Amino acid sequence: MKPKGICLSSSTKDEYNLVKSMILSLVPKAKIVDFQDVLNNIKLIKDIDLIFTIGGDGSVAWLVRAFYQKFHDLSLLKPIVPVIRSESIGYLKQLDLSEKKFIAGFKKILKGKFSIIDKVVLTSKIDNIDYVAVNEINIRCSPHLGKITVYVKKGTNYHRITSTMADGVIISTPIGSTGWALSYGGNIMLDEESIQVLFLGGIHSSANFSLPRKDIKVKMKVKNSAISEDALLSYNEARISAGLEEDKNPQSTLDILYGTRYVIDGKLLAFGKNIIKIKSNETIPFLILSRETSMDKARKLTKQKSVK
Repeated sequence: MKPKGICLSSSTKDEYNLVKSMILSLVPKAKIVDFQDVLNNIKLIKDIDLIFTIGGDGSVAWLVRAFYQKFHDLSLLKPIVPVIRSESIGYLKQLDLSEKKFIAGFKKILKGKFSIIDKVVLTSKIDNIDYVAVNEINIRCSPHLGKITVYVKKGTNYHRITSTMADGVIISTPIGSTGWALSYGGNIMLDEESIQVLFLGGIHSSANFSLPRKDIKVKMKVKNSAISEDALLSYNEARISAGLEEDKNPQSTLDILYGTRYVIDGKLLAFGKNIIKIKSNETIPFLILSRETSMDKARKLTKQKSVK
């Protein structure tokens, strides 16, 4: 493969310029396009063969989120090639940011020694805003306890599959299965036709489980408020100390803050909604230099824990 156009996404200018120079050393005629320019002009995407994300795994989630919020069409994305810093343990890593390893990996791409795999992502609409999750959608209500009910769409209707009392629930993609999902008792997933449902701090017997890629609906009903009178007084004292006006209705404010909260790929994005619908029909393309087995991912996790 001789890529004619490569898009680069990086949070630092030095890393951007380093990767650009390494690419041009092997493909001098390649057109390098900044991802920010693509966000300003979608027509640039037609001349791009690959998108290199530079940094950590989070850089991939940021790019996909920014692209989706701008264009609402993930089918326009070209294959993503995560370039991860040497000191980072990136589960999406295909190229290393160190020069020697980057050149070796990029040469494999030029020789066509890769495959393109579509990886599932989640989409949802909250307050009329469309969101995409590369890793997971985390719906939580701790320190309260909530009744959480999960439904799966069959035909035009949603059918209840389970209900339990818990602090929250995570809906995870296979990409997200090595992050929060795994820490809450999930499994490492390689099957791109499945998603995971994991309950956080559940008090009833409701095992975590996997589902086929179906539309799902989650309902959450928060139990009695855990906000005490002392908390209300402390909250207003903190506001005054910060130079803010006293909150005339602190109970309502804190009920919103500590009610249902929606965290998507580690970003707190919404409050107070009791029903959310999640779709898993979207995918994004990744360039893969070698297929990982579940054992490969397990070794990475073991290595990460030993380093810590």
